[in-house]
Parts: sequence; structure tokens; C-alpha cells
Amino acid sequence: MKVLEINKDNLISNLSFVKEKLKDSADTKIIAVVKANGMGLDLVKYSKFLIENGISMLAVATFEEAMTLRKEGIKEEILLLSPIIIKKELQLLIENDITLTVDSLEEMNLIEKILENSEKEFIKAHIKIDTGFGRYGFLYTDKEKILEVFNNSNKLKIDGVFTHFSKPNDEKWTRIQFDRFMEVISYINEQGYTPNILHVSASTAFLKYPDMNLNAVRLGSILQGRTIINQDKLKKVGVFKTSISEIKLLPKGYNISYSNTYKTKKNTKIAIVPVGYMDGLNKDKKRDDFSLKNNIISVLMEIKKVFKDNSLKVKIKNNYYKIIGRIGMYHAIIDITNSNDISIGDEVELDITPLQANDEIRREYI
Repeated sequence: MKVLEINKDNLISNLSFVKEKLKDSADTKIIAVVKANGMGLDLVKYSKFLIENGISMLAVATFEEAMTLRKEGIKEEILLLSPIIIKKELQLLIENDITLTVDSLEEMNLIEKILENSEKEFIKAHIKIDTGFGRYGFLYTDKEKILEVFNNSNKLKIDGVFTHFSKPNDEKWTRIQFDRFMEVISYINEQGYTPNILHVSASTAFLKYPDMNLNAVRLGSILQGRTIINQDKLKKVGVFKTSISEIKLLPKGYNISYSNTYKTKKNTKIAIVPVGYMDGLNKDKKRDDFSLKNNIISVLMEIKKVFKDNSLKVKIKNNYYKIIGRIGMYHAIIDITNSNDISIGDEVELDITPLQANDEIRREYI
């Protein structure tokens, strides 16, 4: 048995927390980001849950995600955050009323050509502005090219404009990006165009800079209770559970798992669970902040770990037990020597976040 249990009440609580933050700006739309298999919560189940709880616009990252949602009967607006330049994919996206992202004149022209032969009166799109991320988007300095999209769009309706912050925990840099974005918007407005939706803030910026929320925010991790900024009111939504498949007693000096890196120091009772690194257990979390300050902090934290117990643990019957030996692809071994009431089939809780959990693991909403 392997299952990721999603607590609906906690999800609703996190959603209520977000809505409370927006109570003074009722016109600000929540765009729920459901990329990466619904941020690990199951793309289809999570999207339907959000819609049932008042969300009217979803955002995905890939063609496949957008098409899956439409095939599953979701009729709400879906924004595809990544630009698409493949004609066949664009045709299907247009047929299924997916709101597109435009980041080049070439893409705009291709979409317009497809629309010429389409029965659609129009298709919505958002323009992506690169304000310092160096990925998709018109450079913020290319205002004339951005204006060309507005001037030359016929059946392509530019409904929104957005950007993405590269380091939202750095206020000075984030405000530079924000100011660049607003300069572009001012220019567009001066030329007589008023896009319906403006959005720059994802979860971290949403919490740190309320003045940047504009009239829409793109939220993903905050709805799961995961944020860089500590928020006591946010709740954990996912618990990974499995069950013990075998129990046995090993003698002192016996090897545990691959590479003989661990040997028992005494007679040891072990429990085996059918969960390994392919399921997301102990999956590496790579640092995404390479500043000198944060790297020094990371090194000091690693040194500190040497002086305390940092072994991975699982929870069985409200007690914690160490994982010993190397974690296998689909199995892990637990030291239960000091227990007297653990049996084969007992439930085990593991520290695997939804986003890390293998997409093939069943998600169950409870």
C-alpha cells in the first residue's frame, strides 16, 4: 500500500487564509497554479477541488497539462504559462479555448494564421514580459515589439500581461523587476490599450509585497502550506502513507542494504517498507539560492548536523523510528528494535512532500 492522503479541510483552510489576505482587494483574481501534477496533489483531482471551492482560473505549464484538464471536462479558464510554437499543438489549444502565452512576434503571427482558418471569433492570450529572469518573454526594453502585438492582433485578444520574479525574497531586486513591469504597462496604457488582467506575484511575493498583487496573483505552493516565509496559519495538506511488508530479527554485525555502509551494532529488529527513492523518499532538494550569504548559512547548517541526530525517521503508531542503511529504489529498512507492538501490515507515515512524491502514487482526498 502506498498513498498520499490529501487533507481537504487543510486545503480549504489555506485557501481561506489567502482569501482573507485579499479581503481588502476583492477584485484581485486568484490564478491557481496546478502545474507539475497539480503541485503534486494530482492534476485533475486538485483542479476539480479548487473549482468546487471557488477558483475560476487555473494555470498550467505544458500543452499536455492543458489538454488533460479539458479532456477531463474542466470548462473553467486555463492559462498556459509557457509559449507554444508548434502549429499542431497551437491548433488543439485554440480548439479547446486555452488562454495562451505570447512572448514573441513570431508566435503571435503563427497564432493569427491559425485563427484565420478557425471558426473561433477570438482566442485569449497573455503577454509575458521578461523583467530580469532571462527566460521566456519580451524583454522589458522592447516596448515597441510589445506594442506591435496589440496593434496587429486581430482574432487574438490580449487579455493579460505578466512577469515572473527570479528572487522574490530579495526585496531590492524584486522591486526593480516590478518597476520595469509597471513601466511597460504605463507605456501600453499611454498607447490606448488596457489589458484586463495584470499579474506578477507568485506565493512568496504575494505574502511579502501586497502592493504588487495588482488585480491577479498566481498561487501554487502557498495553497499546500509551503512557503519560504513562515506562516503559522498555513497547514500541511499531504501525508504519505504505506504499510510494513516484512519484519525480522538480524544478528549483531549484519549488513543492511546496499554497499555495506551500515552494520548492526547489536541484535536488531527491522521492518521493511515498500517505499524508496523512486517514490520520493529522501529526494535531493537542490538549493535555488546561490548568494554568498545563503551558501554560508547552508554550510553552517550542514556542520551543525554533524553534532545532532539527523537520521531519517518514519512514524508508526505515533512513535518515530530511524531508517537505517541506504534507501533502495523501492524499499527502505527501519530499526524497530525498541518496539513491542509493531506488526506486518501496520501503517507507516513518511516525510515525503506532495511535489516530491512519484506521480504514479495514488492521491486520495480525505
